[in-house]
Amino acid sequence: GLMGSAVFTGMISILLMKKFKAKSIDGETIDPKGKEFNKGTIIGGLCFGFGWAMCGACPGPLYANLGAGIAVFAIIILFALLGTLTYGYTRHKLPH
Repeated sequence: GLMGSAVFTGMISILLMKKFKAKSIDGETIDPKGKEFNKGTIIGGLCFGFGWAMCGACPGPLYANLGAGIAVFAIIILFALLGTLTYGYTRHKLPH
């Protein structure tokens, strides 16, 4: 529900900005543009979602769970960091 309401709020906000030709604080017209479809976004989202589902917690509370003494979350945090590091080293080889 939270993510769905955020997406819905974002959609309505973009539509209103376009309809009323919103301007930034500097007076420049805000013109949000769409992006090209990239299958890597789908693949990355699925990997992220599967990881989230397998550990049973969204990324934010991982540290809170570790602090609460649930030691297995140290392994989850380690793999999250390894995944981030791997992406950092390989992103230049990935499709844009």
